[in-house]
Amino acid sequence: MRKLVLVVPCYNEAAMLPLSVPRMLEVLDGIEAEYGNELETSLILADDGSTDDTAKVIGAFRDRRVRHHLLAHSGQQGALLGGLSAALEQGADAVITLDADLQDDPAAIPEMVKKWRQGKEVVYGVRKSRGNDSPFKKASARLFYALMHLADRRHIIDHAEFRLMDRRCVERLLETATPRSDLIRNIVPTLGFGSDIVYYDRGERGAGESKYSLLKMLALSWKGLASQAPFWMLLTGLFTFIAFFLTSVDSPLHDNMVAHNDYIRHDSAWYFMGGKAWMNGLIPYVDFADSKGPLLWLFYALAYLLSPRSWLGVFWINALAYTATSFILFRVSLLLTGSPTKSFLTGLLLNAVYFIPLLIFDDKSEALALPFVALALLMACRSLWGKGGSFFGWGFAFGAVLLIKYSIAAMTVIFLVAMLVSLKTWKSFFKAVGATLAGFAVVVGPMMLYLLWVGAADEFINEYFITTFTTINNIVGSHDKGEFLRYEMMGYLSLAIAGAITAIFALDKAEWFPPAALAWFLLFLSRYSRTYYFIPVNALMVFTMFGILRCFDKDFGWKRFVFGPILLGAIVFLGISNQWTYKNDYFNGRDRNIHRERAKAFIELVAREHHPRVLYWGCGDHGYGIKAEDLPACKYWALQAGCTQAMLDNQEDAVKNRLADFVFVNSYDCQRLKKLKEYGYHPCPEPRYGTYRAFSKKDYSLPEKPIEKKVI
Repeated sequence: MRKLVLVVPCYNEAAMLPLSVPRMLEVLDGIEAEYGNELETSLILADDGSTDDTAKVIGAFRDRRVRHHLLAHSGQQGALLGGLSAALEQGADAVITLDADLQDDPAAIPEMVKKWRQGKEVVYGVRKSRGNDSPFKKASARLFYALMHLADRRHIIDHAEFRLMDRRCVERLLETATPRSDLIRNIVPTLGFGSDIVYYDRGERGAGESKYSLLKMLALSWKGLASQAPFWMLLTGLFTFIAFFLTSVDSPLHDNMVAHNDYIRHDSAWYFMGGKAWMNGLIPYVDFADSKGPLLWLFYALAYLLSPRSWLGVFWINALAYTATSFILFRVSLLLTGSPTKSFLTGLLLNAVYFIPLLIFDDKSEALALPFVALALLMACRSLWGKGGSFFGWGFAFGAVLLIKYSIAAMTVIFLVAMLVSLKTWKSFFKAVGATLAGFAVVVGPMMLYLLWVGAADEFINEYFITTFTTINNIVGSHDKGEFLRYEMMGYLSLAIAGAITAIFALDKAEWFPPAALAWFLLFLSRYSRTYYFIPVNALMVFTMFGILRCFDKDFGWKRFVFGPILLGAIVFLGISNQWTYKNDYFNGRDRNIHRERAKAFIELVAREHHPRVLYWGCGDHGYGIKAEDLPACKYWALQAGCTQAMLDNQEDAVKNRLADFVFVNSYDCQRLKKLKEYGYHPCPEPRYGTYRAFSKKDYSLPEKPIEKKVI
């Protein structure tokens, strides 16, 4: 015989129970009559420490099926969990929870039982309407359920605590929920059991008063939202977007013409030009190249389509990248902390690292690779601390990073190693290899097919995987060599290293992973001096922020007093070194009138031609022709750091053959200035300030003003 138990939480319901309990027993009588010896029923009244005569009223019931389960002021959720635990002790095969006030209609119970016997493990009681509620309560309830549904699509609208649960579901729920921090109605839909719905009309309270004042309702609503990880994840993403909106060189807050530091624009202008050229018929790695992967060009092609004559498209693409990174690292933090609120705090702390001027003063390829690095990290962390990471997901992330910047892709290999370590058999290993290759093919396959179709595959291999070695070696061999340990990087690195070491003592297992991952990243970065190359390390900073939060936990013991000061010292060191080194950041350097005047003058100049062809001879692209929708004059329209002789020759050939409508050079580059005049280019009117000089194929020099004769 199977057993069905009703669990009814109650608090000071002495006036209500004489009305509701007989009604519930009447329904149970009907169920027993229908199913005979197949089903036994009982009723547990979970008394949450009532201060009125509730206990006496319960004791007065003479029906053998009524059980009194006394609790000590644990709240409605605690009373429910206590009642569910008591039901399991009594051998319940299914449990139905409902309120004592008859607003959850007991007449819906037989239909719930029917669906349970048909194989449904959870049956939700959902209100058809809220006809008896006040307008305020109706509006507030709708707002609450809308927010809950936004936080988690699995949430059942207009469902409270009236539901039937199979024993397996109750056991899983009791393993998952905690009385103080979780709302049961939010947890049950996430447990993964087969479910159905029974609709009912919400009744009026038969006697007594509602135990939920406005403040209690607000507290319950907040508790419901606060227990939802998606809610906190959305909030984390919102904060990241706001932070990027305030700091990005391409934000609508800033001048649409120029950036707010000494470099005007560089990388974002370069990549945007490449994407724009692609959308205007030029082929990647044949007509333009910067030793960056084609996926980067594709992202900036989308930026161009979003906003062809301004930088707002670039802003939206990069804002999406950072917001996605926050979402993914939130999931990583959730694996480490087990708490949505702590994961939110981790996200806030990470924002302070994402946007320090040390790393972000222009939009870099590393920033667009960051969400895929974070995705690869998530797969590794799920393997180590979760339910198993997806090798398909890691393969997809690796392929995406490979098509943006392959040196970053090599860094993510440590995550694959961590995933492979968690495998138990050779069979699972071969499955993992197959899934990894499938994920890799999903992102790399279409791009390679396109490059083969347009005849650019060989050029792609040569530019991206061969020529890059030369350009990188040229950079390392230049004046930048040896700046890996320069002063301003020490604060950032000390914070990352302190966090990785703290994680060793803060984690319960796989303690080797954070320091091993950081060491692997730094092994690849030790040759490079540019601070923005370290942007991928931001993903590993999640362990640092986890360590900071652990120092506030009492159960961390004596380790709080060791690692807390170390982490605090690293934070202070980072702040001091950043403040002393970067004076032209997004807070201190917004009003760069000199650079604004120069940029606007160049933009007005280039805009005289329709789709002008531009060349930055021996210097970087700063986006001066964006308003005119300029296009590259040749394959290497701007000179990248560590350039090869072939790149230099390509630029000079373009000048000799007069392929560019406008050529920009450094004003101190006397040799190129002389050659431009020899090749027939005309010097353009100079802005009052600036290190660049502009030359044009047409003569745009200002006419001389006639000398006015004074009449005496």
